[in-house]
Amino acid sequence: MEELIELYLFKNKKCPLPALGVLQLMNNNAVAVYNKGKIEAPFPSIKLLESSMPADDFIKFIASKKNTSVTEASVLLTQYCGELQNMDAYGETKLPNAGKFYVNADGNLVFKAMEIPKVFLPEVSAERVVHAPVSHTMVVGDKETTNTEMAAYYSDLESQSKDKWWIWAASLAVVAAVMLFFYYKDQGSPAATGNTQPIEISPVFKTYSIAE
Repeated sequence: MEELIELYLFKNKKCPLPALGVLQLMNNNAVAVYNKGKIEAPFPSIKLLESSMPADDFIKFIASKKNTSVTEASVLLTQYCGELQNMDAYGETKLPNAGKFYVNADGNLVFKAMEIPKVFLPEVSAERVVHAPVSHTMVVGDKETTNTEMAAYYSDLESQSKDKWWIWAASLAVVAAVMLFFYYKDQGSPAATGNTQPIEISPVFKTYSIAE
């Protein structure tokens, strides 16, 4: 049965195991390690997922390989999965070319994929290269230009707006001066902006005497 599980798994990427889950073959991506100047090769991994899928196709596969009926093939698969489910603590069942089933310390059935020798997964040397900006054509409105020209254009606009900030400040100062001029002209003098009501001086009474 172990050989049939491997054959079906490697062909279909998934293999249903009734009451246990689904063995799934997954391909992990290559990993770039720039600080070491290398790219690690992609590698396959096999996991036992806690999910379910119809086992009809797998049962037919077993029947064809063992030259037996679908009913007998279903019984064989059910018995095999039952043996795995009832495996003793720390017991294990191997799939010679894929990995092994075993019961962990918590009493759960898990699958550990076989480690592939590094010789079959060689690393590739790699260095990060920073390319200079590449100019390409683009259409702005009805005019054809390039991204480089547009970047320079907007850079010039930004520079000009920064250089002319003093014009706005001077314009605001002139407007303020004109407003003050007409205000003082209507009032008569700058003193008109203050309180012009006369101050009444109260008489002073002596509250003490000087000794002779």
